[in-house]
Amino acid sequence: MASITVYGGAGEIGGNKVLLESNSRRVFLDFGLSFSGMGTFYEEFLQPRTNNGLRDLLALGILPRLDGIYRQDLIELDRLEDALAETGAPDESLWAADVKSYDEVCKRDGSPFVDAVILSHGHMDHFQHVSMLDEGIPVLCAATTKAIMEAAEEMGRGGFGADVINVSKRSLSTLGDRAFFPGAHRVVTESVPRAIKVVGVRERFEAGGMQAELYPVDHSVPGAAAIVVTTEDGRTIVYTGDLRFHGRAGHLTKAFSDALADSQPDVLMAEGTRIDREEPDSEDTVREECTRLVSQAKGALAMVGFAWKDTTRYQTMLEVARETGRTLVVSAKLAYLLHKLNALPDPPARPVSEEPDVRVYLKRKDSMLYSKGDYVGTKYDMGYAGKWDRADPSTLRTEHYDSGVRAYQISADPGKYLLHLDYYELNELIDLHPPPGSVYISAASEPFNLEMELDEERLGNWLRKFGVNPPDFEPRYVHASGHASGPELIDFVKGVRPKMVIPVHTHRPDIFEQELAGTGIAVHVPRVGEPIPIP
Repeated sequence: MASITVYGGAGEIGGNKVLLESNSRRVFLDFGLSFSGMGTFYEEFLQPRTNNGLRDLLALGILPRLDGIYRQDLIELDRLEDALAETGAPDESLWAADVKSYDEVCKRDGSPFVDAVILSHGHMDHFQHVSMLDEGIPVLCAATTKAIMEAAEEMGRGGFGADVINVSKRSLSTLGDRAFFPGAHRVVTESVPRAIKVVGVRERFEAGGMQAELYPVDHSVPGAAAIVVTTEDGRTIVYTGDLRFHGRAGHLTKAFSDALADSQPDVLMAEGTRIDREEPDSEDTVREECTRLVSQAKGALAMVGFAWKDTTRYQTMLEVARETGRTLVVSAKLAYLLHKLNALPDPPARPVSEEPDVRVYLKRKDSMLYSKGDYVGTKYDMGYAGKWDRADPSTLRTEHYDSGVRAYQISADPGKYLLHLDYYELNELIDLHPPPGSVYISAASEPFNLEMELDEERLGNWLRKFGVNPPDFEPRYVHASGHASGPELIDFVKGVRPKMVIPVHTHRPDIFEQELAGTGIAVHVPRVGEPIPIP
């Protein structure tokens, strides 16, 4: 008996966690962070507790309560009874996760509960909660997706939920004699690599006794792929991940659609982020409109906000900068990612070092003096290295420090630059002194939740304070989504002719029911945690 159980992505956009089961073998398709689930309970200054995070998320229903998938160190620390005896805690109820770990189930059953996780692409809502899974569960993904996750981890702040590539295994230790409380218990960590395996696109690979294949598709992050799985008894399941037809690599999605034409798979799990939108987007329109807006900011500063993983939007902004005679100044994060992806056989864009019209923005940090010592804590701000070795001076990379653009240079000649300035860098406006006539363009994805909408409100406050975009001081929105429109999705589904469609990553699964009525294609709207039998 084969079945599909959606633990995330049912009735929400993102947070995809899809469990495929066949002959008692199980594979997860994505294991992402739920923006809606996290946003319901948390915000920037209210986060899961570092050493209680798994239990917190299980208690709030943000993670599925499943035996056999989570890390032992997140469920129960070793020698916990000794520590509780020392502190006088009456029982272990506050430390109980009420699930069995991966190791416990392996010992009990002689085999793991889940055999592998296959990731579709490098967006947090598809991979981030892999950090909670046991590091022994194989994670399979494309090389680009692994590189993106590595870059995110290398440039991140660490802490709770960041253990995707390397796991900070927690254990109990005791304080030494020089501490205020010698012998008291504390939590320490040891870095352990996760079992991540790179698989080639359009190459069949085995996962949990099933055969799988990644099909490259276009999305707002490079390396995105749809996943096609064939079970041992011959059933075919297609999982689209996130896709679009209108981007620079739209031909990849078209090739995927053509390859599946009239294939009649048993199940098609289709994303439906923009199923309620009639008009397809266009990256060419983004380029044309941004060129118009930047051209109007004669002698003033032009700024644009977009995600640092969005290499497609970067390429579009590079074209805008060239058409308007400006130098594109990008964030250190984007430059770091482009450098990392350049090591792959087929990088999505050339690194900054090979583009004469692109520079990296060097922020003031720490002492705020542009001192080299200011960048030790965020090494990627200074150059192309996340780690330095004191014994090897060659590991100290200083490309951004040596040739980057500083705020005072932009302020002295604002009409020369098109600056990549995202929401979390708005403090830079204080140093940039944007002159009258400056423009700010928001070219990022549309807000999906209340928190992001509040971010847009704060963005407007910053623009008003510095007189940018008068008279309304609102961002100039120029957008092309990372997702296909409704008609494109429905045409795709009709062309594939699956026996069953399961809409995921959407608020409007009902539109699939309406549009596919009378086609002979069954639509099964998933409910979280309810198995869907595959006929």
